[in-house]
Amino acid sequence: MVNVIRRVDFQGRMRGFELDETSAASARELILQSGLTGRYDVRHGDFFTGLRPGEKRRCVVANPPYLPHSEELPAFPHLSGGHTGAGISKRILSAGFDTVLMMISSYADPCSVLAHARACGYTLTSWMVLPLRMGAFSRRPHVRRRIDAMARAGTAFVAGERYLLAGGVWDRTGRGDQSAVLSRVMSRFGVS
Repeated sequence: MVNVIRRVDFQGRMRGFELDETSAASARELILQSGLTGRYDVRHGDFFTGLRPGEKRRCVVANPPYLPHSEELPAFPHLSGGHTGAGISKRILSAGFDTVLMMISSYADPCSVLAHARACGYTLTSWMVLPLRMGAFSRRPHVRRRIDAMARAGTAFVAGERYLLAGGVWDRTGRGDQSAVLSRVMSRFGVS
């Protein structure tokens, strides 16, 4: 975010939230070193708790946790997107922002996230996708078992150790919705 703020010369104020205390401290140090103190603030805490009632919600930029898990209490809650991995993404889309810039994963029920966005009145206006190798947390046996079960059920899409990560921009224009195209790209990944 620091690089983006500098590149576009954004003059507004931004608030960020990070559940992991070490990551929040690192982000604050980077902000301090970049000279953006006062314009960009990262707090250790929950994004949803930080939303102020009645405030104008213009834009959110999010890379929400999307690891699916089968346990009631996951070992790494700050990385968990709930049972399907889509829970936090759907909560962000339900929070009433005018514009949402967000990452979604092909192994975290992406088609339901895209459908939820449409149900919330959003149009997917642009997107890009990148194939990635699963990281250490997604390869943990209990997480991988959950991803494989979702793949068999047709709600997760992987090719061996690879998955797709998509970044999308949703707004409320109602024009040029690309949700169906991204849904096809995600749901065909790994299908022979």
